[in-house]
Amino acid sequence: MSELKSLGRYEVKGVLGKGAMGLVYDGRDPNLDRRVAIKTILTRQMDPKEQKDVTMRFEREVHAVARLNHRNIVQVYDFGTENDLAYIVMEFIKGRELLDYFNKGERFDLATILKITIELLDALDFAHEHDIIHRDVKPANVMIDAAGHVKLTDFGVARLTDAPEGEATRMGKQIGTPSYMSPEQIQGQKLDRRTDVFSAGIVFYQLLTGKKPFESGSQFGLQAKIVQEDPAWPSQVVQVPPEFDRVMARALAKEPDKRYKTARKFAEALKRLLEGKAPEEPGEAPIAVPGAAAAAASDGSGSEADVEFWNDVKDSTEPEDIELYLEQFKNGKFAAEARKRIAALKGN
Repeated sequence: MSELKSLGRYEVKGVLGKGAMGLVYDGRDPNLDRRVAIKTILTRQMDPKEQKDVTMRFEREVHAVARLNHRNIVQVYDFGTENDLAYIVMEFIKGRELLDYFNKGERFDLATILKITIELLDALDFAHEHDIIHRDVKPANVMIDAAGHVKLTDFGVARLTDAPEGEATRMGKQIGTPSYMSPEQIQGQKLDRRTDVFSAGIVFYQLLTGKKPFESGSQFGLQAKIVQEDPAWPSQVVQVPPEFDRVMARALAKEPDKRYKTARKFAEALKRLLEGKAPEEPGEAPIAVPGAAAAAASDGSGSEADVEFWNDVKDSTEPEDIELYLEQFKNGKFAAEARKRIAALKGN
């Protein structure tokens, strides 16, 4: 428990958690009798240049988010500095970070996954329409409130797309969280709203599969995968229809021009999936999913061996027999039927 009792006019009631560079306090605004969250950065250990950069970043977040009034974006009320602390006063959200769900292995049903992602994309689209790119979309910056709704937070590295030259981040400098960066962000290239589309795609992938699409034991390896390699598509990891692969392939396209042009377009594709429809717009041709055919071929899906193996085990009353089929043909022609049969035999 911190001994801090106040920051500016705000009363400090306790510690809510630890942020990337300082504590987040449970506070109260006595003027409005309103509970608030106060995010701080301890500047004592920083040199003067770092202190100036941090102060500018905090001011940028306040100015950026003050322009945004949206149900899925955490409101920022105020900014200040006191002694060795810079602080931002924000809307208090009763809820949990999406990262906390992931860390505890908690999963959502498919409809909830789609709803969460759609709300995240709605927040991003609103920010983009106000010339703000978030640039650090990740589970730690996605709150789920007590009613189950998304609250996007931490615009501290947001770039105002209409900012004068010199105020924006210099080209070539990476800002964001590596696992959730777009290829152009990794390479220090010019960014637009489609970088947030890519990052939101990674969050969607993790919601669906429980895994990140790009992982490596080294920073260089991770960056190389994001820039050069396609992930295992969702239907190869969990039991979801191939339509989800098409959405993911567009959201995670390496070239921005091949991605959804806007977060709104991405959200509309998910809404169609939620309605049981194909994700593409009427008249739009489905995207070719890179490597999907090769993955199916390497698995033997639909081959003579696939059919023969299934015929041998399909009537077995031992779930282990059918599990052997799935081990051999993970994406086989009868994989979905096999999973249902296993669940029935195990009484799940």
